[in-house]
Amino acid sequence: MKTRIKSYINQIKLTTNQTSSRIKTRSQRIFYGWWLCAIGFVINAIGIGVHFYGLSTFFNPMIEEFGWSRTVMSGAYSLSRLEGGITGPLDGWLVDRFGARKMLFIGTVLASAGYIALSFVHTPFWFYIVVGTLMAEGFTLGFQHAINAAIAKWFIKMRSRALSIVAAGNGVGGAIFVPVIAWAIVQFGWRATAVYIGIGLLICVIPLSFIVRSTPEEMGLKPDGIRDSLLSQKPADKEAPSKIITGPVPEDINLSVKEALKTKAFWIYSGSMMLRSCILSSIVVHQIPHLTDIGIPYQTAATVLGLMVLMSIPSRLISGWLGDRYSKKNLVFLMCIMQGLGVFIFIHATTTAMLYLFVIVYGSGYGGMIPLSTALRGDLFGRKNFATIGGTVMLFTMIGTVSAPVLAGYLYDTTHSYSIAFYIFMVMIILSGLLFLALPRTAKD
Repeated sequence: MKTRIKSYINQIKLTTNQTSSRIKTRSQRIFYGWWLCAIGFVINAIGIGVHFYGLSTFFNPMIEEFGWSRTVMSGAYSLSRLEGGITGPLDGWLVDRFGARKMLFIGTVLASAGYIALSFVHTPFWFYIVVGTLMAEGFTLGFQHAINAAIAKWFIKMRSRALSIVAAGNGVGGAIFVPVIAWAIVQFGWRATAVYIGIGLLICVIPLSFIVRSTPEEMGLKPDGIRDSLLSQKPADKEAPSKIITGPVPEDINLSVKEALKTKAFWIYSGSMMLRSCILSSIVVHQIPHLTDIGIPYQTAATVLGLMVLMSIPSRLISGWLGDRYSKKNLVFLMCIMQGLGVFIFIHATTTAMLYLFVIVYGSGYGGMIPLSTALRGDLFGRKNFATIGGTVMLFTMIGTVSAPVLAGYLYDTTHSYSIAFYIFMVMIILSGLLFLALPRTAKD
């Protein structure tokens, strides 16, 4: 009996070891860059969801408590974009120099401190300081630059679809956290909710930052999971991956910032991104206030914003797949036209059906634009200085993100309507699309 029991136990151990070995081997079949995409998806869902989208849910409650004008509130958001633009080149350089993992860690700590500090705000001055420094630098450094730079360096041929996975995380985060934060503000107040967000960022993001790797070379790998042909000629093991991508790494031009600044492509790309930034920042900031003005309840308005972001998720994934097969600049132009049409619908929306149409049209164009415009930067300038060049571009996009929300707030305060501002932004996004069409294939062309 004892012999049988011992034999049975040994058999269980052998089966367990074999199963563990198979699981490990199968996990190795997946290029680590794809695991990094999954990590980036979660990190950006949390970070972008609670800040870029979620911050707008604090707009109405703070106006009600303090009686501040919409111009004042918009100014804080614009200041955060100003800080991001000023420090953008430095932030990008830090990411390229010291790696995405370290900068993600530091950025998360700063963003967390910013949200906790927000709960103590009582004056516009301190509101501007908190939003425009701690929170802005934390999210710009840790989320806007670090993750995208890492993904762009892990992929070349499949860069669009890789970035689309991370961009989908942005949308999932916005769709989830906007209504959740609005609900928490109603239940617990905006100050307590800000503290919860700050603590949540530390608990959720910091552990994930430790498994981020900045480049495939850190792990002895190459972009896109490509292996040398000689390596693939080794005798195959039964448990080895059945499919190995072999061959040279695709050409990557890798311009320095100085070299990029001398190209026509840089200035066209920066101009188009600047015009795009006007509509991007203004719609997010003023969408909920506009909807409440036309009689939509606060939580419902927050839900509409969440739905718009949710609708953008399929477009992010589809456009990423299309971007690796067709002309990115043509696809970007199409997305700009869809956004312009969406804004026109939003201006005239008076019924629930029109709001849903806005959600579908604008959300699809908005979502598709995100991975395509980011991947396009990599195609134009390369991956070595991806974050640094991106930070330099932010000096120009800052003009739109800073001025446009304030302009919209000012026009509302003087005309009691967002129509004029939204029509201006509609024209800007169409012009942005036309500039994208004028881009060459690479910056060297």
